[in-house]
Amino acid sequence: MSNLRFTIFLLVLFFGHLMFYQYLTISELYPDLFLVLVVYCALHWGPVGGSISGFLCGIAQDSFSYTYFGLHALAKVLVGFIIGKARHSFFSNRNVVQGTIILVAKLFHDLIFYGVFLARVEASFWHQIIFSTIPSALYTAALGVLIFSLFGLKTRSNRSW
Repeated sequence: MSNLRFTIFLLVLFFGHLMFYQYLTISELYPDLFLVLVVYCALHWGPVGGSISGFLCGIAQDSFSYTYFGLHALAKVLVGFIIGKARHSFFSNRNVVQGTIILVAKLFHDLIFYGVFLARVEASFWHQIIFSTIPSALYTAALGVLIFSLFGLKTRSNRSW
């Protein structure tokens, strides 16, 4: 993939999340396009690229949310780093594998995020995970695979840092 096409993809995801986030809502389920961007950067560039993109997307998301500032950044940096480190273990250009990676990344992200955000309220943590995170993770994974397919993106595992 050319650098121009990759840059356009990153900009579309970044600004698409900022501008169209509220329009992509389905019955109180919100997709996390920033997480899709972090996952793709981690698969493409490894742990360094995943961590940097996770920090930038997380800070942007924190600046528009009413949660603890830096919490989205922390969760996305950890997800980007772990996906980047493990990218050789599950490399595949199949949509099912990419969707599974995004699904697991969203679940891990929300476990970190809500584990800190709802630390003092045990019952609401599990309620949030079961009734919001799992459906949102499925939606984010489906949308992420669709975006990967629309842009014709293929991940690479032959780059080393």
